[in-house]
Amino acid sequence: MWCLRVADRRWQQVVKDGRPLLVVCLAIVIGLMLFRWGSVSFYVKPPVDSLQSATGRADEQSCINCHVQAERFHETGHANALTRSTSPQSLALLTRFGDGEQSLSEGTTIDVLAEVPRAENSSDGTASQISLDWCFGSGRHARTWVSTLGDSQGATDVMEFRWTWYSNINGFDITPGQPEKHFETHLGPFGVLYDHPKARRCFACHTSYLPLDDGRLRLEDVETGVNCQRCHGPRAAHVASDGEIHDDFWKTASPAEAVDRCAQCHRRPEEVEVNEIRADNPDLARFQPIGLIQSRCFTSSQNLTCTTCHNPHLPLEAQNSLGDWQCLQCHDRSKPDHTLCGSRETENCLQCHMPKVRTKDPILFTDHWIRVR
Repeated sequence: MWCLRVADRRWQQVVKDGRPLLVVCLAIVIGLMLFRWGSVSFYVKPPVDSLQSATGRADEQSCINCHVQAERFHETGHANALTRSTSPQSLALLTRFGDGEQSLSEGTTIDVLAEVPRAENSSDGTASQISLDWCFGSGRHARTWVSTLGDSQGATDVMEFRWTWYSNINGFDITPGQPEKHFETHLGPFGVLYDHPKARRCFACHTSYLPLDDGRLRLEDVETGVNCQRCHGPRAAHVASDGEIHDDFWKTASPAEAVDRCAQCHRRPEEVEVNEIRADNPDLARFQPIGLIQSRCFTSSQNLTCTTCHNPHLPLEAQNSLGDWQCLQCHDRSKPDHTLCGSRETENCLQCHMPKVRTKDPILFTDHWIRVR
């Protein structure tokens, strides 16, 4: 109200001072604005998310036809970031679900013989069940299942299954972020229900084409996994021009821009609480880009990015991502101008400067906050 009173006094002063021309001009402008807003919607529709558009997309097979880098991409964790729950790998793990003491203690079982695997629970005296439609994760670290549900508006929600399979323990434990004791609701024994924005975000980082109709994810048409065009953009024009038309992003991007592209899914600093970005927080190792950009190696380098050390086109088994050659690019003892290890070590750099750490969940992640420990 204070600002309105000030404005009123100023307006009175304008009229009192005898400024009729200004008054007339303001009246004309206001009239035009009212006419404009009254006849045309002032809402500007945001651009269509590239994940939701099929425009300009090429057949992924065309990448393999010309680029040797694509020949083994199907083996990578990115390519296998999402599968249907009926995939052989998913069914094999769900078959073993009953082996876990914790899951059995809560009375949840899984029917893997159903058309779609189905979780069942009757611990509260009432039989309830829910289908497990999708399996998230390549299995290198973990696999988590979700059920997709339509809300009252027709948008797609997800129920994240309470139990995740972890490769580190070769068994099941509570899914990251879920409570030790399940909620006392109808779906509580099965996991946590998330609304459409969360569902969309989950699928967006595990797919390459995610069509959307008024909030409903058209999962029947989804392209699972992270494929070539998810990182390189639609390539129809590139294919049609025999490679003459191409995107130079990965050749011209600055280190910060390149890391940020990966951080779209591997997490950006602004997506976590500021007090969580600290060296003694083991859970930060899960979000590699955040740790990397804190490192002096990154802030002092002119060209360090994720792909300096990782070849995203090959599975980890086919690349030497755990060696010392990456470090020696900048810390080579044979180069007098290079900064050397203070402990005079010449090998096993990662053991001290980038060790694997365990988060609060049974997962081991390589800590990308490169530093002296």
